[in-house]
Amino acid sequence: MKFARPLTVALALAALTLTACAPSASPPAAPLPDPATYRPEGAPVSVPGVGEVGRWMITKDLVPATWLGEKLGGRTPREPVNVLLIDRAAKSPEEATGRLLAAMNAAGYGPKGGHSTGYFGEVGGRLYPMLPTGPGEAFSDDPFFVPNNHGRIFGPVPVENGYVFTGAFSLEGIRLFPRPGHPYRSFQVAREDLADKLNTHTGFRRAGYVDMGSRLDTPTETTGDHDGRAVLLVAGGP
Repeated sequence: MKFARPLTVALALAALTLTACAPSASPPAAPLPDPATYRPEGAPVSVPGVGEVGRWMITKDLVPATWLGEKLGGRTPREPVNVLLIDRAAKSPEEATGRLLAAMNAAGYGPKGGHSTGYFGEVGGRLYPMLPTGPGEAFSDDPFFVPNNHGRIFGPVPVENGYVFTGAFSLEGIRLFPRPGHPYRSFQVAREDLADKLNTHTGFRRAGYVDMGSRLDTPTETTGDHDGRAVLLVAGGP
């Protein structure tokens, strides 16, 4: 028991330190295009029943997200869209958003603080801002000061017979020395864990995978263990 107070203090200091290292993308040096009309570089993927879907999570600087400057084996990690959700039961954007938030909470991935924000996802030729919308929040299965599966979701996007969301999820670790941060651990682990939890605890059911063609393995860039696919989950119908 005599170690409880020092341990509590250490954890509190670690949490404060890690909060400071999870900012949104830095302000650009020059004015940016309007996100409502901007089209990210790189061809999107045509997904049946959904339309054109961008392969990457986009920062507020309107470039593909790269894990806030972290490196993976000396290379820059690029953050892929690896989750697609279709809600066939929702009748309005508000209902689709409400049903999604309820599902994420039921799956144990409710909004939690301590994360970077300001991201977009590309669907149907336009950028959609991220959910959740709270300051410093992402969907996560644990607090930010321990390793956690977390991500952002983009939409809702109206499609025939429903609404679609896209998402980018990953597992992050914890590093205090020599520089505090949240190093990359896995894209697949977070994708599969989220899909399993949604499939078990909500009306979203696994419906296969979509080849996004987004696996990178070059001398300068990588997508780590990402296999280039997004898991597809559907609620309210086939």
